[in-house]
Parts: sequence; C-alpha cells; structure tokens
Amino acid sequence: MKARRLTFYLLQQEVEEFNDALDPEKDVTVVELDQSTGIDGRFFYIKPQNAVPAWVGFVQPILTDSLGGLSTSSASALLLLHTSGRMFALTFGYGRTLLDLSKIEYQFGLRVALNLIDPRQIRSLDTKTFEDVVVSTTTQASKSAELPTFNVDVSTDILRAVTGEPQDQSLTKRLAGADSLVMGTKSSAADLPRICDDLLKAFSADDYKTEFGWIDQLSLVRDPSIIQSLNELLIDQLCSRETGSTHLAMPETIEWGDIDGFKIGGTSGCVYDDLDLDEYLDCLGEDCRLISLAKLKSRTVSVRFGRSGNFDKRWSLYQCIVTEQRVDDRLHVLIEGRWFAVSSTLVEEVDMFANNLVDSHLDLPPAYRGEAEADYNARFASSSPDHLFKFDARIKRPGGASSGIEFCDVFSTEGDLIHIKRKSRSATLSHLFAQGSVSATTFVNDGVFRSQLREVIESEIPPESRADWLRLVPSSDELVNRSQYSVVFAVIANSTRKGRDWLPFFSKLNLMQQGRQLSSMGFTVAIARIPIVDGE
Repeated sequence: MKARRLTFYLLQQEVEEFNDALDPEKDVTVVELDQSTGIDGRFFYIKPQNAVPAWVGFVQPILTDSLGGLSTSSASALLLLHTSGRMFALTFGYGRTLLDLSKIEYQFGLRVALNLIDPRQIRSLDTKTFEDVVVSTTTQASKSAELPTFNVDVSTDILRAVTGEPQDQSLTKRLAGADSLVMGTKSSAADLPRICDDLLKAFSADDYKTEFGWIDQLSLVRDPSIIQSLNELLIDQLCSRETGSTHLAMPETIEWGDIDGFKIGGTSGCVYDDLDLDEYLDCLGEDCRLISLAKLKSRTVSVRFGRSGNFDKRWSLYQCIVTEQRVDDRLHVLIEGRWFAVSSTLVEEVDMFANNLVDSHLDLPPAYRGEAEADYNARFASSSPDHLFKFDARIKRPGGASSGIEFCDVFSTEGDLIHIKRKSRSATLSHLFAQGSVSATTFVNDGVFRSQLREVIESEIPPESRADWLRLVPSSDELVNRSQYSVVFAVIANSTRKGRDWLPFFSKLNLMQQGRQLSSMGFTVAIARIPIVDGE
C-alpha cells in the first residue's frame, strides 16, 4: 500500500473544545466521527467553490477564443481528535486555513523531528538569522548527510525546520518538522490516535540535546509576568512609533516570486508590496496610538499569491513582529509570536566583544537627515582631502572572482578602511560587516586586486601626494603589513542608548564573528556611530 502524506499539528494545552481550535471567521461544515471507531474527534470541511484563475484576465485580450469555461477550486478539510489528554489537528488540502493558528503548539514538529531523526540522515534544514531584516535559508543535500554538511552557524542561525530519516523507521521513512509535522504512513485512519500518542512522547523527550542542544540558546519564556512586561514595552514603543528595535517579517519561508502583495488588519485600504512596519504605522495614522496586544493578535496578515489573485490569511500581526526588549537585565526577542530569552552566556560574550572594540579616532561629521550614503561619503572625504580618499562605488573584481568587491567607502592616510552604512528599515548591517571582512581578506591575499587599487590612486591622486597613498597599497608582489590598518565600521544612526546598545543584539553577534576573523588576521577593528542632524 502506498504511504499517505499526513500533516499533524498539536494544539496548546488549554485548548479542550473542538470549536476553540477553529478560525472563528470560517463557515465550516461539521461531520461527526463513527462512534464504533472509538476515536474522540470531529471532522470539518469547506465546500470548494469554482473561481476563474486570475491569469485568465491577463491573457484573454490577446486570444481569439474565450477562456470563460476555465475554473479552478481547492478543498479545505480538518480532522481534530483528542488523545493522551491533548488535541491534535490533521489538515487536508488547505485545511490549515481552518485552524486558529494562535492556538497551535509552536515548534511541535521541529521538536518531534529532532528527537526522532538520525543526525547522520538529514536531508534539509531551514534556518533564520534575525538582524535588521530576517534572512531565511533552506539548505538541501542530494542525499542524507550529517549536520556539518549544511554549514549551520550554531551561534547565529536559528533552526526553523528539519527534514530527515528517523532512526526507527517503523513509524515512517521520513519526517519534516517545523510547527507542523509532516510524515508518510501506510497506517489507516483508525491508527491515528496511536500515531498521535507516539508523536506526543517524542515531543516531550529531550534526546535532541545531544546533537542539537544549541537550539536552546533561545529559551521559550513561560512566566506570564515577564511576557506581560515585554508586551507592554513593545506596545508603548509602537504607539509612540519607536521602531528602532522592531520590524516585521514573514514567520515562514514563502517564495517571493509567488507573492503579489500583503494586507494587514487595521488598514484594509492598504496593499503592501512588503511587510514594512513604518509603512503600516503610516497607514494607521493617529490610530497607532490605539494599538493594543489584543489588536496585534487578532489582526491578520494576508498574502495575495500571483497564481490565484486571492488574499490568503496566513498569520496574526503579532506573529510577524520581530523585536528585542530587555527586562530585568535579560535580553528577550519576539520571534514568530513567542518571546525567547537569549542565553545570558551568549549575551555576555557578545556584549563583551562589542564593548571592547576600540572607538574610531576619526572625526566623523554628523549625517544630515535624508542625506544619501554616497553624498555623506563625498562630504566626509572632502572635509580633509589630504588625508581622506573616497573609494565609494569603485567596485573592483579580483583575479578569478565572479563579482566585484568594494575596497571601502573612504580610505585614510593612517590606514583606515572606513565602511559606512545608514541603519534604516531596509538595510541590514550584516552586509556592512561582511563587506569589511571580505575586503580586508582580498586586500591581503589578492595582488591583482591591489594593482587595481593602485591604478585608481595613480589616476586620481595629484603626483605631489601620490606616494603617501601608494605606500599604503603594496604592489602585487609585496606583502601586506596588516598591523598598520584598521577596519572601521561607521553606522549612521540616531540613538539614545548607552555604550554599544544602539546596535541590535543580532547585529552585534554578526559583528563579533566578522570582527574576530579580522582580528585574527592582524587588523584592528573599530566601531563608530554617526549621529543624524537637520541639514544646513
């Protein structure tokens, strides 16, 4: 018998009644289960309705025959059942849309999969890196492999989903776990309570800690008083439109090519090309002062897919918020609707590294409000033309490289490689830190790259001062004395936070990784914040 692919969700402990697990806005048809099966459950479905595909209207004007007879439909069904004192949901078709997703047990499938999968038989991993923007990565192997094959960085990557083969294949041949658990089974529907009982045992186990204990660097906050304090901090900031440590992100990976727009509850007249918190607050206008926790959790975020043209409710607004907040000197992050406490050991390590970085000796002028990075770089370089040279936008391609590398934005006669970035809602600082690391590495190792830099200097620096600059860029056959250079990361950002806390934690974590690499190469690493003022 062919295995059937099933998708399981576990409902939260307090969900006891079947109707409490449903999306209250869905008009469902109920079917009772045959009592002779002994299964305590209920089945729900929505009758599919035929609709003309959205693409028909696009192509019809250039066709000779009418496509009016074309239609498409999709079914949605949901099976809820009680077993071992918990409620499970099995979704069929688009049955996920019938669930109240705020009631599911998050990471149920991930925890089950990590406890059951053979760590040598992993097929794919979904990870997320949380910084100014969320970077989602799916890595697949052509055949089952061990964790090191997937190049996971256990200090920065957060595991979102895993697919692999279980050690005991009597239950299934393959598991895929995130919030839901997806597995194939040849068992009949009558065996579902037994299967759910096995999954619940796996969910409660801690075998995963042997190979995947690093996922606990973020521990779920369960104390209601701490969660309330964190939510109150978030609400106060949103009401006053303080978004420096908060942004919106999709809780799951969806192919951007499939997305045609977003809608967010509370702003029914707005369609968003991207999930942008500042744009959402702009659409709310004065109503942003009325934001509450209840509204964040009840307002939905819908996605319009290009293939259908319909808006599909996917998440609550609260699930899409990513923010960092501190309570009782402990750093917490809100990810996918859950508050996590970041490991104190990791926070101390990151903060110590950031606080020990030297301050730049450079006299960096304030940036003007609304000033483009390129304009700031030019103004900064022109403030001391004998000692500063603007390399901004001069992308050079090293020997054999498929893409160009920017040496730095501004270069100084004291050996400062200055990389400048405006911290904004659309810019991630990870690019800034990676740029500094890649540039310095290429500068040391690639003679062709240095020759290209020397050509720029020879063509643009006056002959009387050219030698001072050329001595800082050794020729292709010379060695680079790394000790005479500093890599300076200068971030244009307004902030009232003390020390280095104007940098988001995950940005500091990325800075630590890149900074350590630069330091091990012999470079000095410096950080600077450039304030923003009104223009002249």
